[in-house]
Amino acid sequence: MNNKKPRFSVIICAYNIEEYISTAIDSVLEQNYDNYEIILVNDGSKDKTLSILKEYKANYSDKIILIDNGKNLGLGRSRNIAIAQANGEYIVHLDGDDTLYEKETLAKIDKTIGKEKVDLIYFGVQYVGGDNKSHIPTKENSTREARILCDMHFAVASKVWRKEFLYNNNITFIEDMYYEDMVYSIKATILAKKLKYGEFPIYNYHRNREGSIMATPNIKRCKDMYKMLYYLMDLYETVPKKLQPYLLSFIYNETESLPLRINAVLKSLQNNDLSPALPKRDYKFKEF
Repeated sequence: MNNKKPRFSVIICAYNIEEYISTAIDSVLEQNYDNYEIILVNDGSKDKTLSILKEYKANYSDKIILIDNGKNLGLGRSRNIAIAQANGEYIVHLDGDDTLYEKETLAKIDKTIGKEKVDLIYFGVQYVGGDNKSHIPTKENSTREARILCDMHFAVASKVWRKEFLYNNNITFIEDMYYEDMVYSIKATILAKKLKYGEFPIYNYHRNREGSIMATPNIKRCKDMYKMLYYLMDLYETVPKKLQPYLLSFIYNETESLPLRINAVLKSLQNNDLSPALPKRDYKFKEF
């Protein structure tokens, strides 16, 4: 690694994804843009994932930082560990079974940010599998109010984060919890002083991969739906008054949809199916 501070730290956390991890890493290394580092986190994999990561580290020692947790700590804690070690001005998250959208992705992100100090930037996502839809930010769905009411795509990989902003505001992932992306994204949206958006996808999201976190039905997912709401309610008192109605509206709508969501997970669990079909979030503002 040279002494120049990288523009981006691309964080890839990996757990038992030996079949996919090389494709994810290659999508970064093949970028037509060079001012980045890659932080690879092995989260206690029991397959060949760590061996693959070590090989990449050996071949690209100037670009790659390798962290081995030694045991499975979970995605939230792995991301927190990686962010703490990141040297980049901005954080880009990429799941180990997904890929950056195209070879110009980092260059386009860099151009979107420009010379401003932007705390949080919203981008699009291209689904691979299912309906192959893309979700693209617009002026209407990228206001602070719209993102609190119902984020177009809660996943942290659909956004780029200024590290100094995260550090100064103590924004970290809740550990050992599903849906940590939602609390993290909403909190950052509330606290960010400068927001921007880019009207293009930055990564390919491979849906319903067998073994993926969100394809695995279990009781903990049901419990964490309530836990996520607890953290959002705890956040409510710190929210500026003009934004409180939008957070309250999200909490209300999410609470109303919980029986359907939990029922989908429980049915999937009972039938031993993967990827419970959860109802789509398309929440409207609720007046109180």
